[in-house]
Amino acid sequence: MKRSERRRLASLFFLLLAILVADQVKAVSLEEYLSQVQGQNRGYQSQIESAEGSKLKSREADLYFTPQLFADVQFGEDKKINIQSAFQYDKLSTQNYTLGVSQEFRFGLQSKLSYTTNRLQIEGGVGLPAGTPDTLWLATPKLELTLPLWGGGFGRSAEANESLAREQNIAAQFGSEAQVQATLVQAEGAYWRLSAAQEVVEVQKRATQNAQSILDYVSRKARMNLGENADVLQAKALVESTRFQLQNAENNMKAAQRAFNSYINQPASTATPRLVSMNFEQVGQMQVPQQRPGDRLDIKAAESQARVAEASAAVVQERNRPKLDIYGSHSLNGLTDDFADAQNDAYTNGRNTTYVGIRLNMPLNMGAMNDSKSGALKARRAAQLSLEHQKYLQELDWENLVLQMGEAKENLRLADNMVKAQKAKLDNERTRLRQGRTTTYQVLLFEQDYSQSEVNRVQAASQIQGLNSQIKLYQVQNEGGK
Repeated sequence: MKRSERRRLASLFFLLLAILVADQVKAVSLEEYLSQVQGQNRGYQSQIESAEGSKLKSREADLYFTPQLFADVQFGEDKKINIQSAFQYDKLSTQNYTLGVSQEFRFGLQSKLSYTTNRLQIEGGVGLPAGTPDTLWLATPKLELTLPLWGGGFGRSAEANESLAREQNIAAQFGSEAQVQATLVQAEGAYWRLSAAQEVVEVQKRATQNAQSILDYVSRKARMNLGENADVLQAKALVESTRFQLQNAENNMKAAQRAFNSYINQPASTATPRLVSMNFEQVGQMQVPQQRPGDRLDIKAAESQARVAEASAAVVQERNRPKLDIYGSHSLNGLTDDFADAQNDAYTNGRNTTYVGIRLNMPLNMGAMNDSKSGALKARRAAQLSLEHQKYLQELDWENLVLQMGEAKENLRLADNMVKAQKAKLDNERTRLRQGRTTTYQVLLFEQDYSQSEVNRVQAASQIQGLNSQIKLYQVQNEGGK
């Protein structure tokens, strides 16, 4: 094998090795981290389940105005002696079968359509008319109607109860979704705090290495009697200072790691991966929408709570009004000793039963009734005022977010310019030191200035990332319960 071929193979080997190493230390992106949060954070998953459960439970309100099937089966025996009647028996056995459908309509009408079949069996009967059979079948198709006119009149109570059942669950749904969203926003903030902390540690490590290099340089000169001992002392002080700053940076990073791990349900001491470094140019170009995209989910929940208070007030008001209902029923009756004949007889014999009436029910403690209604109105007003206040605070928060974003971007721009200026100043002073045209102390000061400017830039970028994540709280959301 020729030497050139061996070199190409060696180059290819080292290239593949470099690719494998790079893949192993690949930085974890924000999207990958948030995906882990969604899959591993128990609080997040709990709120997801809660939101979905509340959305499904809100369908209970749909049952208020849907037809309801009812049935009743009853068996009985009666062996008592009736001394007030000439008709006596040893035992009266009864069977009752009822099947029907009821429905309440939005305009207030309550209806019930049923079919009842009764079987009477008489044992040891005395005093019965001649020809009376021992077994009788009674068939009764029946229609019942009730229309409230005052308390709860024309469907007001039913509609209020329907709204109450729906809005309570919608408010719970929005509340859970707000927690879900807040968890992701907080996790995103934890991601960028750790990313910034990792970068600050790298900055402080470089500062410590540079300080150590200066110390080594001036120490060599001092040993050769070409430098001052004061330069060595100053360099040692810089090394200790940078080590202290590095220790602080590492402590901050450990705290950020604990917060990072808490969102993915990991032990606090679990080692964290390398995160994507902030692209200062892209961060500086982040924009806040001119108009607020939508309401936060906590505002949506507050709106539902206001509707809950309104519906609750309506329920209390209607419940404490006097009840005035008109009602009526109409039934057909068939009575024979044969089951099938009784069914037919009900529609042909003309022995119908009809009732029409008015029912009044009024509390006599008028003071308590009026106070309860007044209290419900105050609760509704309080919920409305609370909603208005929360909307005001939301507008205030948005304005503050826009202002803080603008200020943070300006800080980043100035910090970036400062880094460039401090780097140029430091490089120039290092050159002058090698030429013997400046002092070690001056270079040490410039080293500290440059490191601090890098830290300031990282912190400014981290603030922008945190503010940018909060914009997601204002994204347009689908209406709950739909």
